[in-house]
Amino acid sequence: MSTYYEGQELNDIWGYVTHGIAKSQAEMDEWLVNNTPSWGSGWTEGDIMYTDQNGDGIINTGANTLSDPGDMVKLGNSTPRFRFGLTMGLDWKGIDFSMFWQGVAKRDLWLDGPVFWGLSGGEWQSTGLEPHLDYYRPENTTSVFGPNTDAYFPRPYMSDTKNQQVQSRYMQNGAYMRLKNIQLGYTLPKKVMDKIGMEYIRFYVSAENILTISSLPNGFDPETAYSGYTGSNSGKTYPLQATVSFGVNVTF
Repeated sequence: MSTYYEGQELNDIWGYVTHGIAKSQAEMDEWLVNNTPSWGSGWTEGDIMYTDQNGDGIINTGANTLSDPGDMVKLGNSTPRFRFGLTMGLDWKGIDFSMFWQGVAKRDLWLDGPVFWGLSGGEWQSTGLEPHLDYYRPENTTSVFGPNTDAYFPRPYMSDTKNQQVQSRYMQNGAYMRLKNIQLGYTLPKKVMDKIGMEYIRFYVSAENILTISSLPNGFDPETAYSGYTGSNSGKTYPLQATVSFGVNVTF
């Protein structure tokens, strides 16, 4: 299995460089002549070909240390960089409007598990969502979905994770921008308040988390997904909910 190296708590993500998905058995056989993966078996078309970084002909983690990571390289860093927030508002003739945006301008993520891969973790964990249909299928496939040799995902396996090693092809951009709150209100004018014997009445509608700009796959919330050991990068963390509320502020 691939390894996370947390070198000095910098949250670096280490993995393999993806050479590509073999689009024929001949291409896979040619790759296997000079490359021997240290895990998995029965490598065939549709499987991932990894890059031999140190030229020893074996795809592995080396001594599994920072000084000898084998064929693994630094692919990114999961630390949120350049956090930002933006507040805007206006008032006009009793109408008030405000919005608050927040986000992260730079972040790398490695997503894992059945929510991302589909078939992963055996029969009790695997799932099948529409994006997972973009998997490799050969020209002579008998699948009802037809051939798909330019697929995003490699050939799927129920319990073999040889194609799901941490790798460059599936690194994700964790940057995002989210509308955390937007609110519209109206305060009744003072002359109306005087007539009804009230001091202050304001009606408002408020919404939270109703818009998120992110390139992450469906099922992954950019505020709760991150690379780490705890499994929060699996898509199983409940996303933040979008809420809309109505209210009135009254002062007698």
